[in-house]
Amino acid sequence: MGLQVYRRKRKFDVTPEPRGRVHRAQGHQFVIQKHAAQRLHYDLRLELGGVMKSWAVTRGPSLVPGEKRLAVHVEDHPIEYNAFEGTIPAGEYGAGTVMIWDRGQWYPEGDPYAGYKKGHLDFSLEGKKLHGRWHLVRMHGRAGEKKEPWLLIKSKDEDARSASDPDILEEEPLSVISRRSMSEIAEGKGRKRVWHSNKSVKENVKAGATKGHAFLRRASAHKTSQQRARSPRDRGESKRTSKRSASRSEDKGRRPNGARLPEFVPPSLATLQEVAPSGRGWVHEIKFDGYRIQARLDHGKVRLLTRKGLDWSEKFPNIGAAVAKLAARNALIDGEVIVEAETGISSFSELQAALKAGERERFVYYVFDLLHLDGRDLTNLPLIERKSALAQLLGRGKGGSVTYSEHFEDEGPAVLRHACQMGLEGIVSKRADAPYRSGRSDSFIKTKCSNAQELVVGGYSPSTVLPRAIGALAVGYYDDGRLVYAGRVGTGYTRALARDLWRRLHPLERTSPPFDQIPRAEASRRDIRWVEPKTVIEANLRGWTADGFVRQAAFKGVREDKSPQEVVREKPVTNAGGSARAAPKIAAETAKAMTRTSKTKARASTPKAASREPNVGEVRFTHPDRVYWPDAAITKQDL
Repeated sequence: MGLQVYRRKRKFDVTPEPRGRVHRAQGHQFVIQKHAAQRLHYDLRLELGGVMKSWAVTRGPSLVPGEKRLAVHVEDHPIEYNAFEGTIPAGEYGAGTVMIWDRGQWYPEGDPYAGYKKGHLDFSLEGKKLHGRWHLVRMHGRAGEKKEPWLLIKSKDEDARSASDPDILEEEPLSVISRRSMSEIAEGKGRKRVWHSNKSVKENVKAGATKGHAFLRRASAHKTSQQRARSPRDRGESKRTSKRSASRSEDKGRRPNGARLPEFVPPSLATLQEVAPSGRGWVHEIKFDGYRIQARLDHGKVRLLTRKGLDWSEKFPNIGAAVAKLAARNALIDGEVIVEAETGISSFSELQAALKAGERERFVYYVFDLLHLDGRDLTNLPLIERKSALAQLLGRGKGGSVTYSEHFEDEGPAVLRHACQMGLEGIVSKRADAPYRSGRSDSFIKTKCSNAQELVVGGYSPSTVLPRAIGALAVGYYDDGRLVYAGRVGTGYTRALARDLWRRLHPLERTSPPFDQIPRAEASRRDIRWVEPKTVIEANLRGWTADGFVRQAAFKGVREDKSPQEVVREKPVTNAGGSARAAPKIAAETAKAMTRTSKTKARASTPKAASREPNVGEVRFTHPDRVYWPDAAITKQDL
């Protein structure tokens, strides 16, 4: 379609929208812009062919699987439009307020050009708000319709919601880049927070824009201060004013109630890395799989706020009651609410199930930072000092609904390795001397475990790009002699692997699924070819969904040494009694192997040094005798 229609409809000397161009480089950006034109709608734009293919979703996207939302296909937009947030003047095409509601990357399944031409796009979204698999399907339009009607439909996966869950549009109403509402954008409020690409650097700096140009603002401020300080009288007054301000600031810091309790502080966010940091100066914590929550305590009143600042106090009443009992007048605490599965490991799917079932007693708030305490702003203190103050506030080892998240020192790769052996999601690593800063930084790192699982191939979808090659595998595992369907493995293939797997599987084709049971939607797919279950593969998973399907599975290789009947779903070890606290036993078993390694090292050190700060494996510990799980007598050194 190109940009001819887009440009023909707009007067670029009047509208602030970008003129843009068709790009040669091929990317996979997506953006959803909330647009209050004649009727409020959400514009979905997917990068394809150097432009943004665009659909006006009349009621906005829905996370409920199977719920069809009308998406009217409109003219292509330039990629530059992805950064547009503002107001289109009255009288112009599309007049009204435009908000960048979400943005990120989209990943098509198969050939996106062929899917677009056919009128059926299957893809995944990785945005700030929307995730998981989606479908765009073209409908048969009525006679005389100028614009093609499509349907936007959410797939059933771990990112989907039920009809009784909160609506994502109501839950996340603000701009993803400026955190402004539609009314604030319309009124021009908060514009200084946004860097406008259609303005010069000088104009942006003058307006106080804040997108990677802090050095320019400092330079501008320095130049302005020089101009203002031209006369000796002005310079003298400026010095006196500065001294008074500094004195007031110091006095305010000394006073017990000098700092006001913030309403909300945007949380610090971890940056994903493949390798955990090592060396001194880092502390490492368990990575939980739950909801990030900021607890605000103000003279007995508690608010539990999400990472976006939404009040979720009613969802976790047991946690609010526990925070209210802390020995503090006011405090601001950072942590994560989780539900532990029978393995003792946090489970997001079980957390969602507990929320729906109202199982309030299962919620545990693991806390790891303290931002404010009794009139003192702690955000500029080193992390290790903030954690010490938090531990004193809670009391170590007490557990309950509010639990202190312990940390490990030194070698991150060793901590990660043992965390992965225990079946944890991963670890987070933080600079011990870092202040608390909102947003992502290189002083807050997350490293994830990749869970390998052997799977039996029961079918495949042919590639839409390559001849005689596979595009995805339908897989399962054996349970009591039954082949259980476990979903699809759709990534991780090179061209050579895709062709090799086709050669393996094509001769094994059969007319019916080999699985004991299979979802109706999968069984009715026309692109799946069923095969005899004689091939075993290994895949890396992000985990399992609540429905028992593999989550974000990537092909790793074919296992020639395994027979299909040997393949079962691998689960973390549970204790003999089958209790809900298997982590202590896993920790104890891991500790045995670690202790054997450490004994040799311990002989080379003095008894005094060994008792003061033992080296277990590759990890150095302080307070090795601190008890983590009293019932199982597991200490920090054991873990």
